[in-house]
Amino acid sequence: MALVLGVWPADAAPSSSLVGAYTCALASGEVNYPALACKIIKRKAKDGSGRTLWFEKSAGSQRIRGWVAPQEHGFDVDGEFYCPRGACSEKIQVRFVPLDGGFRGRLEHSQGGTITIDLRRK
Repeated sequence: MALVLGVWPADAAPSSSLVGAYTCALASGEVNYPALACKIIKRKAKDGSGRTLWFEKSAGSQRIRGWVAPQEHGFDVDGEFYCPRGACSEKIQVRFVPLDGGFRGRLEHSQGGTITIDLRRK
């Protein structure tokens, strides 16, 4: 058994338990954005990395997409924070931890500062 991203596979959350429809609510400073649809789906990476889970929030003015790596407590997303018109695109890495029946992640964005993301299952 090999160590993957600092977690032994036997200790990582089962990937099937993460797959599903969620709502994502973003907050930045004093601004709380409405919860919009997001999802984790099974999708095979074409780069030979073996990654099979994809996270996507593709609605609203601020969007996120990237590969999911299950962790012992939550999951990581390695991907991109972007705006449909291209004004805020930036590579990101977010650790999501369990919180009140969902998950919470925080990312640092060069233009927006700290952005908190709350996920809840639909």
